[in-house]
Amino acid sequence: MIIKSIEIENFLSYYNANKFDFGDGPTLIIGQNRTGKSKLFDAINWAFYDKAYNTDFERWDTTKDWKEQLVNNYAKSLCKIGDSVNTSVVITFEDETGNRFVLTKGYRIKKKSAVDWDAPRTATLNLNKKDHLSNNSSDTWDLEAEDLIKNIFPENLSKYFLFQGENISQIMSLNNKSAFTRALRDLSRIEVFEIAKTNTEKVYRQLKKEFESKEDSDKQLQERKIQLSNELERLKGDLQNEEDQFDNYVKERETAKEVFDKKNEELKKFEECAKILSDIKYLEEQKASKIDIRNAIIENQKKEIFESWMYAGTESIIQNFHEIYRKNKIDRKIPEPIRQEFIKEMLDKEICLVCGSDAHKGSSPHNHIKSLLNDKALDKETELINKLSFVADTTLEKVVNIKSNILDFYKKTGDIDEQIKNFSSRIKTKEDELRDVKPSDVSDDEIKKRNFAVLSKDREAAKTDLDKYELKINSAKSLKDHISKNLLDKQKEYDSLVQNSSNKKERERLQLAEKINETVTEFYNNFLTRLIEDIETESNIYFHKMTQKNSALSGKVKVDYDLKEVYTIDEAGNRLFNINQANKVSLQISFVGAVLSVSNKFWNTYFPFIADAPISALGGNNKVNTVETMIDIFNQSIIILKDDAVTDDQDSVRNDLTRNLINKSDRIEHAYELTMVGTTLEEQHTKIDKLK
Repeated sequence: MIIKSIEIENFLSYYNANKFDFGDGPTLIIGQNRTGKSKLFDAINWAFYDKAYNTDFERWDTTKDWKEQLVNNYAKSLCKIGDSVNTSVVITFEDETGNRFVLTKGYRIKKKSAVDWDAPRTATLNLNKKDHLSNNSSDTWDLEAEDLIKNIFPENLSKYFLFQGENISQIMSLNNKSAFTRALRDLSRIEVFEIAKTNTEKVYRQLKKEFESKEDSDKQLQERKIQLSNELERLKGDLQNEEDQFDNYVKERETAKEVFDKKNEELKKFEECAKILSDIKYLEEQKASKIDIRNAIIENQKKEIFESWMYAGTESIIQNFHEIYRKNKIDRKIPEPIRQEFIKEMLDKEICLVCGSDAHKGSSPHNHIKSLLNDKALDKETELINKLSFVADTTLEKVVNIKSNILDFYKKTGDIDEQIKNFSSRIKTKEDELRDVKPSDVSDDEIKKRNFAVLSKDREAAKTDLDKYELKINSAKSLKDHISKNLLDKQKEYDSLVQNSSNKKERERLQLAEKINETVTEFYNNFLTRLIEDIETESNIYFHKMTQKNSALSGKVKVDYDLKEVYTIDEAGNRLFNINQANKVSLQISFVGAVLSVSNKFWNTYFPFIADAPISALGGNNKVNTVETMIDIFNQSIIILKDDAVTDDQDSVRNDLTRNLINKSDRIEHAYELTMVGTTLEEQHTKIDKLK
């Protein structure tokens, strides 16, 4: 079967008319929480089986339970008193031979007053079939159409092709009365062999009763025959009691396992949330510290840098000044300034301390030195020029270092900015992780206040209960095996008495009935064993594909029908208990894929795989890898996923792995994004945007 399109009108969060087109291959639908993803899944279930999931009561309700609540609130708010609102889901699909089917589920409510509605208890159902050879059309309605739909899409298999990740525990439980056992009956037609087995057992018991009622000529044999018959009946009764007890223990263990898994998941989720919050807090502290360091660098260096910037661009001017100064020095246009004290000292000593010659009083040298002893001798302009030269030297040294100082400043602040940016990026990654892990109805403060000691204690108590039932199951299995061995021994002895009985006619009839019963029972057991083996083989093929890029230990899939479990084992056949979350999800998807794959062989048809939140616990590469494997496994897949991107952040949208997969994969034919629009709660409804 290939679903070609789904049209939804005024159903739950979908206002007015909306349409999804699907190809023969994979389609991906993404959306944030509460944007209508699950309501699309509900629309399909409602059309096929008259059921939609009521989140207020956490149960699947039919039309008679939903009534007007099935209808979109915005459409109801626009309806006038006395008018009606139509709700419908139309699914168009084709079978393998090209026959085209249009399934229309319709529901109409009438507004009686501002708050009251005339809401029927049932919806209308029509199935139109168009034959691909003759082009003739035929219609069936309501109950007849419902029977046809359940024949085309068997309800007991619906949990597999209409797969909801949140309800995976129901699928992974293989209890006698579980969805799996009912699915096995539907996908394999094994009930035919069950009926044959029941009938041959009934015939054998009747003939055995007749044989035992006929008295044998050998009195000792007759007594032993009656004695053994009574022992066999007692042992069969004991075995049945033990099998019932075993099944009860398995069911109780499943209940205990659900409690343990819930407690364990809660603890792990809150522990993970707490750890992520702790990581975010540490990263924010580190980021704040780096910001403080950056501010300190700016504060400490801004005066120095500002002063340096004042001289920026003056290097050539100062160098020109130096060039003029040196040239004038060489030309002796700038005399050296002579201190007054130095002149007086030379006059007192009557010697030129510059050249070392005598300067006696009255002599020309002495008179020359004495002529310098006045204001002009300390030429102010010359002294200023020389001082300017000194200042120029100092300033030039600073100017030359401006570039390196500024570069050093930029490097320090640039390195810090890069670290701050890195911390911001890591904080955002952690916040994305927290959004994926944290329950939507739990705040950060609640996580911080959560008492992990109590959660841990509750989990350990649940684990103790689970272990208790594991022991009971093992004990019951051992007792079953012991009774079965005794039963087999007694049956052999009884068969030998039958062989030696003088009642030839009854003996031959009984032996024939026993042989037929053994053959049919063996055929039934072999068929069931082969069925389970096929599912296990297919599961391992898919599981290997999903986990080959995962470095964590994954093991092999074991479908244990005796213990009513699906789990993984190592190479030695030992059960693996601590597989990671990614591999756990892969195991679940693989098992579902295997059941559908085996059903395809029996039915010679292909069911579309429609999955709502199949991998909500995964993120990043694990999520993308699992999506890619699902695309490979199923002929047609419609996969509804939570959008990991922050839609108002362009970088987040651009870097989102799922969106990149949609854009790059040639196999993905259609993709949609769901958003919630409307300013008030009454107006809010799902909007569909086509991505591909």
